[in-house]
Parts: sequence; C-alpha cells; structure tokens
Amino acid sequence: MFTPNTLGPTVEITAFTLTGVSTLFYCRLWVAGRLKLYDFIMLAALLCTWGLCVINHYQVYYGTGERAYPLPKDASPPSAEFQDYIARLTGSARSWYAYQIMYVVDQAFIKFSILVFYLSIATHRTFRFLVYASLAAVAIFHIAMLFLNAFECPNPSLALSSDIFFYRMKWGCLDLVRIYYSQAGFSILADMFILALPLPILIKLRMPKLKRFCLLAVFSIGMLVPIASTLRVWALYLWYTSGAQGRYYGAYVLFWDQVEINTAIICASAPSLQPLFKKAFGELSRFQRSRDPRYYYCDGPGTRTGSRRCGSEENQKQDATAVLQTPGPTYQPQKYDATEEMEYDIVLIRELGEEEEIRSRVRQFSTHRTSTMLQPPNPRPRPMDVLSHR
Repeated sequence: MFTPNTLGPTVEITAFTLTGVSTLFYCRLWVAGRLKLYDFIMLAALLCTWGLCVINHYQVYYGTGERAYPLPKDASPPSAEFQDYIARLTGSARSWYAYQIMYVVDQAFIKFSILVFYLSIATHRTFRFLVYASLAAVAIFHIAMLFLNAFECPNPSLALSSDIFFYRMKWGCLDLVRIYYSQAGFSILADMFILALPLPILIKLRMPKLKRFCLLAVFSIGMLVPIASTLRVWALYLWYTSGAQGRYYGAYVLFWDQVEINTAIICASAPSLQPLFKKAFGELSRFQRSRDPRYYYCDGPGTRTGSRRCGSEENQKQDATAVLQTPGPTYQPQKYDATEEMEYDIVLIRELGEEEEIRSRVRQFSTHRTSTMLQPPNPRPRPMDVLSHR
C-alpha cells in the first residue's frame, strides 16, 4: 500500500487517463472527423477529475494522510501554534467540502457520457426507453446527493469552519458516513446495470463470432469499475472505524476515489477508440485482400522456387471458351488490281465462311453437351457454295 500522504499514485493514474481521453479525441477529430455530445461530456468529467487532483493536494497539505496529533495543553489562542492548528482544520474542512461536491459532479458526468453514447447506437425501442430511464434515475440521484452535500448543515457556512469536526451533531448537520455509503451503493448498482444494459443486444448481433467476442470484451472492461467502487467501500469502512486516526485513513478514501473515477473514464472511452483500431488494422486487411489467392497457395515470397506449384491451370474447372483465343481480323484492306477483284472476293467469302463454322463449333463445345450433341449442325448454305453454283 502507498504512503497516505503521497499523491504520486493519484497523479500518475490521472495522467494515464488524460492520455486515454486524448487518444479518444484524436480518433474523433482526425479519424471520425467530428466530436459528439458524449465526447464533450467526457471532457467535462476529465476536467472534474483534474479538479479533484487539485483538491486532493490541498487535503493532503492540510493534514489528510497524517497521524493525528493532539493540541498541546499550553497552546492558547494568541499563540502561533494554536493559530496554525486552527488554520489547518479550517483548510481541511473547506477542502473536504469542495471534494465531496466535485466527486458527485464527476460521477454524474461519467455516467451521463456512457448513457448518451448508448443513445447514439440504440435502435430498439425498449433499449432506448431503458437508457432514458437510466438517465433520469442518474440525474435525480446525483442532484439529490449534490444538495445533501452542499447543505449538510442548516447553515452551509458551518461546514466551512474548523468547529465542524467537533460540533457536527450538536449543530444538526448530516452524518457524512451514511451519505458516502449511499453514494457508493448506488454507484455500484448503477455501474453494473449500465454495463449489462447493451449486452443482450450485442449478443444477438449478426456478425462473425470473433468480431462479436472482441466487441463484448471491450464492453466487459467496465467490470473493473464496480470492483474499484467496492474497494472504495472498504476504504470508507477503514475511515469510519478508525476513530481518532480518521485523518490518516481518509487518504485511502481519496486514493480509491481516484482509482474508481479514472477507471470509469478509461473504460467509458474504450468503445470510442474503435475508429483508431479500424484504421490501423484496416490497412493490413486491405493489403491482404489485395493479394491474389495464388500468392498464398502458389509460389509466393517466402517459398522455395518450384517447391509448391499452383495447379489452377490443370485442376480448376474453367469455361470451355476461356482458353480459346479470338481469331484475328481476316479482312485487311489492301491495294489490288482490278484484274484480281473476282479472285479476291472468292478468297474473302471462303475465309468468312470458315470463321463462321469455327464460331459455331466453339459455341457448341462451350455448352458442355454430350458427345452425341457435339456433332456440328447442318451448316447453312455458305456464301462460297452460293458463288460456285452461279
């Protein structure tokens, strides 16, 4: 486990999330060509996540993650030590107040982005209805949690003072532990429902099994989010049962909050990275499709010469006329004398008649008839015969 007063893991996780969302925006702008509504919502969630990082810095700066130390008995209000103690308590109260509000807003943006993405691919009426119902439930719950955290005390300014740590129950402020547990429970259930929402439709898609399996695997990455939320509940339990060491174990809550949020952002961005993979692997598939089949089954690069010959010319069944060459043109006008006109006409008619007979035989042969049908038909009177009887 990390040292509670160290923000290194939190910053590294958020930086990795920034890389993932940047890749998402690259896919949208330079591959798909434009951004969509759920991309802007995800950008808002990322900004809130970095805002949480800044708030976490001030929480650690004002004592979260440190062992509790009692105020010296000889410290009096005018002393510098007492003033520093009160300043740290005030800073801690204000940073935690900002944190609990920002956390709710960040969670809402992430869920909104996923559900709006579902609307962009929804074609079934039932699926669209469930998505709209989920949007309404998420909006109502997070708005309610936002008001409960913002107005946890009858006078909201009391939550920003150092005395909130000592007079919370006396002032009639809400118990934050119950609020945090209710948020965690709803978040786990909502994440599991949102994850399972498109699975029935994805399973019924008519596509190759490998492609369907890859698509299901991409959506199943979201299972990491409920796992991270469950670990956050464990951190809440440690914080709640730590007693006087609540400041120390409060850092674990901050850490697992960041793990949960960043995991949700990365998993929500995974399906939108499809254009990048399609462009990357599409070039390879086009290269493979451009090869003639004989490249893989005959003598191609990487095979020894003569080790594997293609027998397509001998074994493949081809059209009977495919191997025949069209006879070249027989009539080529030339200069001739008038005395040779009759002889030239006789030769020309004879050659035309022979060409017609050849074409007739080829047509009969290409029909793949039986041997009895292969006999040439009774030829019509040829021009040569007509000329000879004249």
